[in-house]
Amino acid sequence: MKEYDAVIIGAGPAGQSCAVRIAELGGNVAVVERDYIGGICTNWGCTPSKAMIESAKVAKEVEHSGQYGVRVKDFTVDFPAVAERRKQVVVHTREFITDLLKHHNIDIYQGEAVVNSASEVLVRYGKLNNETFEMDYTGEEETLPTRNIVIATGSKALIPGFIDQEDPTNVSSHELITIKELPDSLTIVGGGVIGIEFATIFSNFGSKVTIVELLPRVLALMDPDISTEITRILENNGVRILTNHKVTELKDGVLSAINQDTNETVEIRSDLNLIAIGRTAVLQEDLLDKLGVDYSRKGVTVDDTLQTTVPGVWAVGDATGKSILAHCGIQQGIICAENIMREGGEPRLMDYSIIPAVVYSLPEIFSIGEVPADLSDVQVVKVPFSINLRANIEDHKEGFLKIWLRDNKLVAAQAIGYMVSEIQQELTNMIALGTDIDDITKIVHAHPTYNEIIRSALDYAEGKAVDFYM
Repeated sequence: MKEYDAVIIGAGPAGQSCAVRIAELGGNVAVVERDYIGGICTNWGCTPSKAMIESAKVAKEVEHSGQYGVRVKDFTVDFPAVAERRKQVVVHTREFITDLLKHHNIDIYQGEAVVNSASEVLVRYGKLNNETFEMDYTGEEETLPTRNIVIATGSKALIPGFIDQEDPTNVSSHELITIKELPDSLTIVGGGVIGIEFATIFSNFGSKVTIVELLPRVLALMDPDISTEITRILENNGVRILTNHKVTELKDGVLSAINQDTNETVEIRSDLNLIAIGRTAVLQEDLLDKLGVDYSRKGVTVDDTLQTTVPGVWAVGDATGKSILAHCGIQQGIICAENIMREGGEPRLMDYSIIPAVVYSLPEIFSIGEVPADLSDVQVVKVPFSINLRANIEDHKEGFLKIWLRDNKLVAAQAIGYMVSEIQQELTNMIALGTDIDDITKIVHAHPTYNEIIRSALDYAEGKAVDFYM
C-alpha cells in the first residue's frame, strides 16, 4: 500500500498549490476532491465570474465604439453564447489544473474524505452529478496511509436565517454563475466585492440591478473616495443602490428592507435575488472533532506555519478563516508544503500584512496595505487617471490612484480605473519591501502606459512632477 507524505482534502487553489509544491520537493501526495477539480475559484467563483465580466467589458466597448470612430448600428448580447463561453473557460481551466496535477504524479481521488486518524484517510469513492452537483457514491472505499493531512475544504456563502431558501427567486452565487438566460431584474443583498462584481456583470448585459447594503456605503472597507466613485459609475449605468438598508425578509420573490434613516420599508420584486453578504469556512466538524483539531465558527485554527493544533494536520485556504482570496490561499498552500517537506532549519511563516485585494468591476478597483487611522504624519496623494496619457488615448479617464506615505515610504494604496489590477503589483512590492519612493522615481517607466501613473504620483509626492499639475 502506497504511503503518502501528504493527503490534501480539497483541490481548490490552496490545495492544488500545496500538492504541486510538495511534489516539486520530492514528496508523494494525493488530493481528495468531492466537487470538481479547481474548487470554488475555478468552477463557481473567480474563473466563471471573470469570464462573464470579460463579455460585459466587450459589450460596453461595443456600445461606446462610436467615440473611437467605429460605427456599430445594432448589437445584442447573446446571453446563451456568453454562458457557453463561460462554460468552456471553466472546463479548460479545470482540465489544465487536472493535467498539472497529473504532470507532477499527484494522485487524484474523486470522492469524500473520511479521516480515521492523523495518519489515515478513508476515501469514499463517488462521481459528481452534473445536474444536481451532488456526489453519487459508488460504494467503493480505499484507505490512504499518510504522514500529513492538509485540510483545504474551502468556503460557502453566508445565508441569514430570515431568507426563505425555498423561494425560487433566491439564487446562490453558484446558481447565478451558471444561469443560461439573462434575468430582466436582479436584486443583490450586499455591496461588498461579490455584490459589486455581479452588479457590474448584469447591469452591463442589460438587467435592471438593485443593490441593498446594510452599511452607509458600498465597499465600506475601502476608502470613502473609492465608494463614492464606484457608486457614481454604477448609478450612471442604471444600478439602483440602497445603502443603510436592513433586509428583513425575502419571500415570494419580494425582498423587504428597512431604511435605517427613516424606518420606512421598501419592497423590491425581482426575477432573481442574490444574497452576497460574505462567505464562511466549510468545516467538516466530525472530521475535525475526530482529529481533535481546534476550530471556531470562523475557521480551522492554524499557526503561521499553517499547522493546526494537532501535529501532522495542516489547513490552508478559506478553511482557515484568514482570507477568502485565492492568491492568499495559494501562498498558504506553498508555505504549508515547504513546511511539511522541511528537513531542519527554520519554518517558513505566512505573512498576512500585505495582501492585495481586487474588485473586478468596470472599472476595476484595488486596495493594498492598511490606511493609517492617524494621518498626522502621513502624506496623502490622489492623482486622477485623466492626467495619464494612455488613459486619454484610450478614453479610459475615469478613476484615480490614491496613496498614503510615511517617511517617504508607501504604506497603503487604492485605485479605481481601467484594468488597475494590472498595475498594483509594483505598489504591493514597494510596501512589502519598505522601498523609499525616491528609489522608484529614479527608475524609467515606459511611456505611455497606465502603470506610469505610479511614477506620476510618487513624483508629485516629492514635489517634482513634470508631466502634470494639480
